[in-house]
Amino acid sequence: MCTVLLRFDPDATWPILLAAVRDEYLARPWEPPAEHWPGRFGGRDSTAGGTWLAVDPARPSVTALLNGYPPLPPAGDRPTRGSLPLAHFPPEDDVLRSFDAFHLVRAEPTEVAVTSWDGARVTHTLLEPGNHVIVNQGIDVNAFAPLDTVSTPNPKPGLSSREAWGDWLALLAGGEFTGAAERPLLIRKEVAGLLYGSGSAALVAIGEPGVRYDFTANPGPEAAWSEVPLPN
Repeated sequence: MCTVLLRFDPDATWPILLAAVRDEYLARPWEPPAEHWPGRFGGRDSTAGGTWLAVDPARPSVTALLNGYPPLPPAGDRPTRGSLPLAHFPPEDDVLRSFDAFHLVRAEPTEVAVTSWDGARVTHTLLEPGNHVIVNQGIDVNAFAPLDTVSTPNPKPGLSSREAWGDWLALLAGGEFTGAAERPLLIRKEVAGLLYGSGSAALVAIGEPGVRYDFTANPGPEAAWSEVPLPN
């Protein structure tokens, strides 16, 4: 995961509204979101077995992983960061230091916490209510203007993605970040001869009416969104 856009309002009907984009080598295999782990729903990385985003409808909560920047120097075999969204939150700091750099966002109706490891120190940050942008470089180092103007959706389970999310679908159709790490929201480029880009996106709402999780494997203006079935 390389981008998380978050609206946190603990007094709202939907305290958590989260939009996320996963950037990865496009040839890396993965499985669509499902209950690949008991009680946890998310896409599964077929190579390492972990995930970039996990929804726990029973808690309820959503946990999203972003790679940290800059990457840590090579140092032997480090465990896959994809295990972190599935771990007890937050893992012990000594455990976190064994991974490559990351940001781990955990959102619940009453609290949003970000745990970060940059190779030098582990930090734990509680986010204030409001809109937030988390990217590889950190928390709110960038701004994304559409997030500040997008209307509040009504993402009740069972509605079509368009009915449920409204303008939030357009939020993930494209656009540009401003700030310390300017770049497009959706990327596609060649890295060492391999295509790297925005291969999927997710929308997650947590509130009094329940938990809603939508997913697309082709983010952009022509994205085909669908609701991920969750238990009632």
